[in-house]
Amino acid sequence: MDLFSTSLEIISLIYETTVFIREVTAEIKEYGSAKRDISERLEHELVFVETFTDVCFGEERGLLRDSRVRDSVKRDVQHCLDALSQALGAYRVEASKFAGVVPEIAGDAKDMDAGAKKKWKFGNGMRTRCQTWRKKASPLEWALFGKEAMEALLLHYTEWTDRLRQTLSIILLLVGNSTPGFAASSQAVDLGVKEVSERQIRVHSQPPENYDALDGDMKDPVILKPKQELLRGVYEDKSGFDSMDVIVEIRQYDDAIALATSERDYDGAKALKEPLRRLTWLLQGPVDSDLSKQDAEEGYRMHTLSCLGFLDEPSKNRSLLLYRSPQVLLGTEETPTLHALIVGRPKLTLGGRFRTARALAATLLTIHTSGWVHKNICSRSVLMLPGSSNDLEKLPYLVGWDVARPLEASTSLHELFDLEPNLYHHQQRFGKPTHKFSNEHDIYSLGVLLLEIGLWKTMSTVFARPLEKNPRIDSTQQHTLFQRVSGMIGQLAAGSELKQEMGEGYAGVVQKCLSWRPNESQEDAVELSIDFRKQVVDALSKGSKL
Repeated sequence: MDLFSTSLEIISLIYETTVFIREVTAEIKEYGSAKRDISERLEHELVFVETFTDVCFGEERGLLRDSRVRDSVKRDVQHCLDALSQALGAYRVEASKFAGVVPEIAGDAKDMDAGAKKKWKFGNGMRTRCQTWRKKASPLEWALFGKEAMEALLLHYTEWTDRLRQTLSIILLLVGNSTPGFAASSQAVDLGVKEVSERQIRVHSQPPENYDALDGDMKDPVILKPKQELLRGVYEDKSGFDSMDVIVEIRQYDDAIALATSERDYDGAKALKEPLRRLTWLLQGPVDSDLSKQDAEEGYRMHTLSCLGFLDEPSKNRSLLLYRSPQVLLGTEETPTLHALIVGRPKLTLGGRFRTARALAATLLTIHTSGWVHKNICSRSVLMLPGSSNDLEKLPYLVGWDVARPLEASTSLHELFDLEPNLYHHQQRFGKPTHKFSNEHDIYSLGVLLLEIGLWKTMSTVFARPLEKNPRIDSTQQHTLFQRVSGMIGQLAAGSELKQEMGEGYAGVVQKCLSWRPNESQEDAVELSIDFRKQVVDALSKGSKL
């Protein structure tokens, strides 16, 4: 039996067993105040399984029937289904007790088409069968349906349907099935892929012609203070009636934009600012909200902030990127970056460092399965903010984006001469880039960032002496310089200090990121997202629960 047929058989068993559990638990009164929550969560997972079956295994347009979906992706789907099926094993045994007592399909149902018959089988018809089961079958193992057992089972559901949801986002990227119609459909909502579908659509679209810099202004002048990298402020719209708390990121003009501005070459300056315009429009795509400690431990959500847009300040040779400030921030609370936190404060707990690392890895996974790239991952690009109002622990939010674009888009090979940002760069992007940007370059940068978190030392500290002596890169020396930089980073990743701080597993994850294999095509990069999830994101999960 092939991968497709095997997976279809497994998910059919999962669905029928889940319906059985739902019908049995529907009349249990011992759940008390948790009954509604258990019922709703069970129904939510049931809807997901049914919709996933229709979308991926449908007879005409099932996504897993598409030749662009490779066997490695299909194997991942089967693995997730196998794991969920095993979690349901004891319940399937209980359901099997009813073999031979299931009533025949009613006469008026025999002539139904396949779709209608399925709804009868898994709808009111199933309810009728369950009533017959209760009368004729052996007593149930009621311990399986106790409150604690059901909550544990629902955690298994969430774990594996989350992974199926994440794999589905990879499938959508491979087959290009994210369309405005699908993103707006009830299926996208039921599957939990509405947001990622909208991001996949946006990355291949152009900003509206009338989209440009914000026409309001900051309530107070934005002045960068020593040791501060991102600021809080209040943005007021043009009318002066409406205002919004924002987090501000300053983007100084590069030399070309500054020159065009000084020469009053407005068309030239506008063309040079186009990447920033596109970036801010892209970042207005949907982002995840109400992030929690649990999301950092085991979710695949995107820890980023919603972008309001940008303000242009040509008189100061800069633009300001504005992010909507999370509601959980208090009026006097600071907005430290991870870099500032490492430099200036005691290290996070072991579990806190694992959670920070895993949340950032999961965020990068979701960025890549949205078809985006970040291009500027470093500790200065991570903002540490409170999660949901119930969490005291601060969670990482990835900001500081460079120009984001689809993987297949062209990219300028502009020169970068500052040493510090290059400490996070892959060899192909070090100094003057030799290759266009790809997923593996982000993954390498993540590896350096995870090294900083594990050692609780920034690259600016590790390379303090070289930065003091030679803060600018001479492009003629960049190959030799990269070898020295990467050699030191590699020694730290394989050294005893990191293993003592975080353990062998964490050190292994860092080394995997630093040596991530190159992609030959966009399809390879998308497919390798599954390996990245298993070898990096999921590998950090156990430590994040410490």
